Amino acid sequence: MGFLRPRRARVLVSALLALVLVALGLPGYAAAVAPAFVQKVSARAIAASKAVTLPGNVTAGNRIVVQVGVWSSGNATAKTVKDAANNTYTKLTAVTASDGTELSVWSAPVVNGGGTKPAITVTATAKADLGIAAVEYSGLSQVADATVVDQKSQATGTSTVAGVVTSGPTPVTTGDGLALGFYADSGFGKTLAAGAGFTERVNVSPTSDMEFVLEDRPVGIGEQPSAGVSTGAGVPWSVVTIVFKAAQGGGNGPTAPGSPTSVTAQAGNASATVNWTVPPNGGSPITSLAVTPYANGVAQAPIVISGAVATLAVPGLTNGTSYTFTVTATNTIGTSAPSALSNAVTPTASPQGQWAPAMTWPFVAVHMVALNNGKYLLWDGWHQPEPTYLWDPATNTFTTIMAPDSIFCAANAHLPDGRVLVVGGYGVVSTGELGIKDTTIFDPASNTWSRGADMHYPRWYPSVTELPDGRYVTISGNTSDAYTWAEHPEVYDPANNTWTVLSNVNTSQIHEVEYPFAYLAPNGKVFTMGPSEDVSYWLDVNNQTWTPVGASGVINGSSTMYRPGKILYSGGSTTVSDGAPAMANTSVIDLTAPTAAWRQTAPMKTARDFHTLTTLADGKVLAVGGAPSSDQSKLNTNILTTEIWDPATEQWSTAASMSVPRQYHQTALLMADGRVLVAGGGHHISATVPGQFSAEIYSPPYLFNGARPTVTAAPASTAYAQTISVSTPDSADISAVNLVSMGANTHQSDMDQRFVPLQFTKGVGKLDIQTPAGATLAPPGDYMLFVVNSAGVPSVAKTVRILPSITAPSAPSAVAAVASNASATVTWSAPGDGGNAITGYTVTPYIGSTPQTPVAVTGTSAQVTGLTNGTSYTFRVTATNAIGTSAPSTPSNAVTPSATPIPGYVQQVTGRGPGAERAVTTPSAVQVGDRIVVQVGVWNTVGSRATGVRDSAGNVYTKISSTVATDNTEQSIWTAPITSGGGQKLTVTASASASADIGVGVVEYSGLSLAAGLGAVDTTVSNKGTTAVASSGQTAAVTDDNHLAVGFYVDSGFSRNLTAGAGFTPRLNSSPAGDMEMLIEDQLVVLGARPNATVNTVANTPWMVTTVVFKHG
Repeated sequence: MGFLRPRRARVLVSALLALVLVALGLPGYAAAVAPAFVQKVSARAIAASKAVTLPGNVTAGNRIVVQVGVWSSGNATAKTVKDAANNTYTKLTAVTASDGTELSVWSAPVVNGGGTKPAITVTATAKADLGIAAVEYSGLSQVADATVVDQKSQATGTSTVAGVVTSGPTPVTTGDGLALGFYADSGFGKTLAAGAGFTERVNVSPTSDMEFVLEDRPVGIGEQPSAGVSTGAGVPWSVVTIVFKAAQGGGNGPTAPGSPTSVTAQAGNASATVNWTVPPNGGSPITSLAVTPYANGVAQAPIVISGAVATLAVPGLTNGTSYTFTVTATNTIGTSAPSALSNAVTPTASPQGQWAPAMTWPFVAVHMVALNNGKYLLWDGWHQPEPTYLWDPATNTFTTIMAPDSIFCAANAHLPDGRVLVVGGYGVVSTGELGIKDTTIFDPASNTWSRGADMHYPRWYPSVTELPDGRYVTISGNTSDAYTWAEHPEVYDPANNTWTVLSNVNTSQIHEVEYPFAYLAPNGKVFTMGPSEDVSYWLDVNNQTWTPVGASGVINGSSTMYRPGKILYSGGSTTVSDGAPAMANTSVIDLTAPTAAWRQTAPMKTARDFHTLTTLADGKVLAVGGAPSSDQSKLNTNILTTEIWDPATEQWSTAASMSVPRQYHQTALLMADGRVLVAGGGHHISATVPGQFSAEIYSPPYLFNGARPTVTAAPASTAYAQTISVSTPDSADISAVNLVSMGANTHQSDMDQRFVPLQFTKGVGKLDIQTPAGATLAPPGDYMLFVVNSAGVPSVAKTVRILPSITAPSAPSAVAAVASNASATVTWSAPGDGGNAITGYTVTPYIGSTPQTPVAVTGTSAQVTGLTNGTSYTFRVTATNAIGTSAPSTPSNAVTPSATPIPGYVQQVTGRGPGAERAVTTPSAVQVGDRIVVQVGVWNTVGSRATGVRDSAGNVYTKISSTVATDNTEQSIWTAPITSGGGQKLTVTASASASADIGVGVVEYSGLSLAAGLGAVDTTVSNKGTTAVASSGQTAAVTDDNHLAVGFYVDSGFSRNLTAGAGFTPRLNSSPAGDMEMLIEDQLVVLGARPNATVNTVANTPWMVTTVVFKHG
């Protein structure tokens, strides 16, 4: 005879118990019948009502559940559900998505019509798209009203990426119930699929009018089912979970509870923590549970706890003895059979660390920053603006402080003065783009937020890294959408509140779904990792170089710099959000080696994704949380065992497990007392989906090794390469002094993580400690200073601020020159000031390698005069402060002054709208001798084209080019020298072959050739496409210095936020727009250049780009 399945066995045992009770003359309690699916039917229609009929006869005593989806432009809703047998349907819930689609659920017990097929009719308030699913179940409660529902949850949202959307957890309070999941959208042609753990019963997809899914799973008391459905990107959706109560076994009464399941134990010091899953209650609430320890197999006295709880800390155990545990559950009817034995554990005086009970928090901590006053700055996501929370662990209180913008998925780090720098964030609500340009700063002294200077590019998921001179570099991040990135890093100077683009560096190799990882190395360069592509690069900020290093063997893992220049990288999966299995791979790299190269080491004990690595006070690395796959929607499953990595052995060992699953969006930071604060998890696609509203604190094993050493005094600040004295009565027993950064953590990345062992000598009651030799080891800012005794126990840290070094400035960068008549204009980017304000710059012209007379200025540009026309020059720039003068910059580009004029931008005007003509008037009077450049965009359904351009002064326009996009939009470029109408505003009119959407952009330039026709054009190139970065392609080589390359962009209006490409200056930007979007940009070019105009748009937009090189005058 085969073994009985657990559910079937429980039913048979209950039935036998009922027979025994009857035989003894005692009250009989018939066994409950497990709920079961019977049959289904589904349909779609465009109508005010629709009838469906189940394929088989219905059975009296069963229950019919009806899901209704309704959409119309007039916001119709479901009005009634009826059937031909006159069963009474109760509306159990209704929820409306952002596009007006209503999802409602109705149900009725089958009282009438058993043995027939009664038609079920759904009626809406008006004609609409209808989607209907009717399902019959057995074994559900027969109550006639909404009390059939135990619990329900629901959520709506709009998916930003393809993935699983969920209703949120639904805590079950009765036994043997059935959780039904319902999904609806108004029809977006997406292929839907049931979520993990649910059985799909109805799936109507893909369609263009109404898509819906119905799924179910049996549940027991204490479970928290959350219906999920996989859908596509850009879909307004609704998901509902309803837990239906089970029938009560023919009405004869409840039974004893089931046995608890999934019993696990974790050892502590003379104690153990036991966890289990609360069983079904048999129809009567559980009143208590009992945990029985077994010492080496011998039962000990049980511990009884009241209520339906799922965890117990068992005290009074003997260290060194092996224990297992069973759990029973009791209600008013009786007591369950014991659970299966737990795993065996052995308490020890130095356990695997210990977790304090979880604390309930009012938000999900997606971002976590430690402050120098002992408090913590935290925030969740998806809000506009974002509320942030100041947590005081001393009082366990929160203060809410509103940030200026949505700083979700921004980069965060500490400024040298203790403030918090936040770069970028989430812009969909405010700007329609993924990224924002914001620089946001929090001051813990005043508990206030303020805005800094905007970046040049919007960024979502950027990195930010402090440089040795106290500046910060931000790398990558999404700009307009999930397929477009900011390709040029930018450097922020807090002293001057300015951002400088590293225009000579392109980081297109690290197009991350989320954050790149970036670390300041001891050589002063920034080591940058692309987790999704498994690539790594050296970024040299001062010289603007970007050099490949190699692959690690880890994809989308978590990383930390556990020693100066040494990085640990582990776990991950092949995707960030598609449910790919997690990996256990571990790699390290030593950036101080002559040739840095990744090296694989022993893997983690447990494969995991989305975990956080935190360097502890003793220099080991803690791995907490994570998920067994890259399914970001998972929340309440898989508490992965905590692990600790030892740099000395490069091996992982297991440690105590958390009580709360923490997966995607979890955070962790080292605290000043050597413990680790862990929080968050969830809110993967919105603030309305489930999240972990809690935090817990881990005490590492070193805190169980005896008393802490104490530090009675330490300096509040210091400088580099100094000796500081720290007072401690335990000086004779100190074995290590470690400097650890204040943490700033989000998304598996602590952007401020640094651990620096310090040299020291012991004195009587004191330690003389050598501070870091330079800022590449520990950039200026606040640090935690730990002293560690011979047992490995750290002190409570003292906060020490390392002050910026005061040195001569760094060398200026990005030096560029443009020639004029016997002169040149030279520009550059300001360098780090060395901690002392820059007082001036010196620009030195060079003929070959021979320096010429220098020019002294105070700004970041200079007009160098007295040059010889026809001679080639380069330029170098130095910066000076009170300390000294920097090294010279790298040479500029070579330029040759000449008597020819330099082209210049004067003014622009744009207009768009429907019609056969479109006229615009310049805002100011034009100048004879200048040139007008006109871009015309035309679109209609019959392929109209631009037929001409004229102006109010009668200047003659020549068509330079015409390009037609894949959607039949035409771009044409026209130009005319201004020979008449000087001193007057000019009205320029573009004509089309038929009424159409017309866009006109007009720019006036000085210094261009006045040749008629095409004589003013050196070269031109056009292109069309649908990529996120629009590009004309390179022109032919330019034939002289000081020509002007003008880039023109047109699309027919897709509400895109256009931005100019690198190296070009935007002059006209008509976006976003729904009828015609245009951009005009320009760039001075030199002999031999091959300019290529680019514009940032959004993928799948049909665009055209033309580059025209105009000759100088």
